[in-house]
Formats: sequence, structure tokens, C-alpha cells
Amino acid sequence: MLNRILLSAPKLRFDKGWNTLGAVKHPKDQRNVSELVTTIEYLSHKAGLRQPIDLKNIDPKHLPLFADTLEIATTKMMNLKDINLNKKLPDGKTLLENLLDKMAKASKNRHKAMDFTYDVINNSDIVASKRFLEELSKSDVLDISKSSEKFQAARAMVPDIAESTLKPPYLFNKSLDNFMFFIKTLVSPKSKIDKVEMLKGFGDTVNKAFTKDKSIDVVKFVTSDAPQQKVAENFKVLEQLAPIWEKQNSNVDITDFVLKNTNLQ
Repeated sequence: MLNRILLSAPKLRFDKGWNTLGAVKHPKDQRNVSELVTTIEYLSHKAGLRQPIDLKNIDPKHLPLFADTLEIATTKMMNLKDINLNKKLPDGKTLLENLLDKMAKASKNRHKAMDFTYDVINNSDIVASKRFLEELSKSDVLDISKSSEKFQAARAMVPDIAESTLKPPYLFNKSLDNFMFFIKTLVSPKSKIDKVEMLKGFGDTVNKAFTKDKSIDVVKFVTSDAPQQKVAENFKVLEQLAPIWEKQNSNVDITDFVLKNTNLQ
């Protein structure tokens, strides 16, 4: 009689080669609302959630994030850096349950933070995503009132940070630590929105101007109070001077230069 019943099966996204480690660019989620709801309900049961997610109070645009979060949490990786999101906290909740509660609240009025979270997941592998989700569960990133513009500005840098820091297999380096450090730096209370917005432009300028790899001090740059217009002008000067510096094999601190060069009047 099953041929007379419309069956709805869960539709997973991480079962098609997504277990590759490192920076990734996951394809756009093509699931419809019905498929997302079915998947969320299935994975909620698989994860052993004590309370079902109240999907009626979730903004539909965030259903893909809930589905992905649950799938990541219930996917076991053969990696020593893999994290168990079902680990219990002192209040009896699991890391996953605590995170889902925070996401449900953020879905109402913290849309930029949710978008930022989705971008991180969609540009990193499952092991790195779990590390990020663990941090979200334990921290107040989705709770406190931070500038939505900062989250919006930070989104542009997520792919570059993943590409620069995630170097698998993770066992013998600090890739995951570096990844989380820079992700948290972007949305830190100490970071300045205008500098976060300019960071990608800074990186693009450096890559264009120099033939060899150059280091950028991300923390120094995004926490600087240097005038935005002055920094933008220094980007142009940097492009002009880069060939000279390389020819002279000069070890110039390019972050200090764009922030502190005062020769422009």
C-alpha cells in the first residue's frame, strides 16, 4: 500500500564527498521547505534531542542552517580533532541543544549573525564546522547585541580565512585554532566595522601589488582607529611602492604602513 502514500524522506547534504578536509565551497542548498522540515525532524531524532525544535517560531530562511547544523552534529569523522556536540554541559543540556536554543532566539532578530554562521559552515569542512559550532554554543556570539553591520562586513572574509588557515589533517598543526582565532577576531567587540569592511580590499591590494607572499596583521588592522580615508589612500601608495620594496628586498611592515603612513596630506 506504500505506493498510495506520499512519503517524505530526509535529504542530506554532507553525503556527497563533503567529508574532505580543508577549505571548501559548498553548493547552494536546493531543498524546499518540506524537505528541510523532514530532514530536521529526522536528524533531531537521530541526535537524541530531548525537546523538538519549534519550527513554527523559526524564520523559514534559517531552516537550511538548522538542517546543516544537525547533520554536522550527527556526522562522525575519523579524525582525532572531531568534536562530540552531544557532550553534556553542567545544566544538563548538550552542546547541540544549547546551540539550537541560541539559534532559535537569534532567528527572530539576529539575522546577520545567522547569515555569518551559515557562511562559516559553507566554507569549511565538517571538523572545522564542529569546532565553530562548539564555540557558538559556549560563547555569547549569538546572544549579545552586536552590530549587525559587523557581521555583514565579516562575511566577505570567511572564504579567505578558511583558505588561508585550514590545512589538514590538523593533527600536527594549529589550523583549527588559527581558523577560530581569525573568525572570532572579525566579530570581536574590539574590531572596528570600517576596518572589517576594508580587510578584504587590503588583502586583494597586497596580492596584486606583491609577487611574493606577504603577511597581514589582521588583529592590528581590524582594531585600528586609523581614519578610513587615510587607510584607503595608503592602499594606493602601497601598490606604487611594492615593486620598489621587493627590488630592494625591504622588510616593510605593510600593516603598519597602511595604518600609520602620514606622508599623505
